[in-house]
Amino acid sequence: MQESAKLDQTMSEQWHFHPQLPVGFYPFFEWPPNLKNWLSFVWNYWLQKSDRTIFLALSFFTFYLFMPSMEAMSKLASDWILMVAVRDLALFLIVTGGLHWWFYMRKGQGIEFKFDTQPELKKNKLFSFNDHIYDNMFYSIVSGLPVWIGFEVLLLWSFASGSIEIYQFSDGWIWFCLWFPLLQIWQSFHFYWWHRFLHIPFFYKLFHAVHHRNINPGPWSGFSMHPVEHILFMSSLLIHFVIPSHPLHVLYHLYWLVLGTVSTHSGYEMIWLKGKNLLTVGSFFHHIHHRYFNCNYGNPEIPLDLWFGSYHDGSEEATKKMHGKFI
Repeated sequence: MQESAKLDQTMSEQWHFHPQLPVGFYPFFEWPPNLKNWLSFVWNYWLQKSDRTIFLALSFFTFYLFMPSMEAMSKLASDWILMVAVRDLALFLIVTGGLHWWFYMRKGQGIEFKFDTQPELKKNKLFSFNDHIYDNMFYSIVSGLPVWIGFEVLLLWSFASGSIEIYQFSDGWIWFCLWFPLLQIWQSFHFYWWHRFLHIPFFYKLFHAVHHRNINPGPWSGFSMHPVEHILFMSSLLIHFVIPSHPLHVLYHLYWLVLGTVSTHSGYEMIWLKGKNLLTVGSFFHHIHHRYFNCNYGNPEIPLDLWFGSYHDGSEEATKKMHGKFI
């Protein structure tokens, strides 16, 4: 009876805040194609202030200021690998710790634009160390960071040693630039399929349950996963062994994977400061997945959830339809 009553609540009662509904997908797969919608979306979402443009700028910043030389990286040596590890750890702590500090420690905007105001499970035996923050920090740093560093070192060494040919800007500027947004399409395709695979009950219990301890996620829960899931999550980087790429593409791909999942799990739609949207960070599309579990396995870039019957548009009707369904 309590569950039925919960399903009958309006969306405003189920969520403290949600963006305009229905939660949709990006316009690239609309039919018939609408070039005006494409250009409008690219201009408003990719070419102006967003986490994507920040990750792109950060990729260039890292490549030109904090990247070991190609000569040094041509051999697997502890000095440059340690440099990469320290750089990645510092970056992860700054972004994840910064968002957690602003939203949950300083409470810089209270509950303004927070999706779910239900209290987080803080002291609970479900979590390692009986604490959700320590649990998420442990899996993010002890498991996630080594996997991140491992993939990055493998790819950088492969470029530097000649195992992968570096695709330079001079080789074709159109592809060089186009590969950055296309990486998001690829990552969305890759994410949907391994994520749905991990929701098969057997694999869910073994691996994915670690991440889903977070029903009401925050920044530290974004990269908190079982080691096997970390490897699957980061394996989309293997595309660079096949598709012509540059180390800049790899850095952008890495930051979109790791720092992007931190920001989309922040629990808030945006960083709100002095009455202005400083930066859009959260993903209500994915937050729905953490609440209802068996829907929205992918990202808005490709409507795979719509095509394969796992789409939740944020409406009450979709909640009732998805309730009790294990996909």
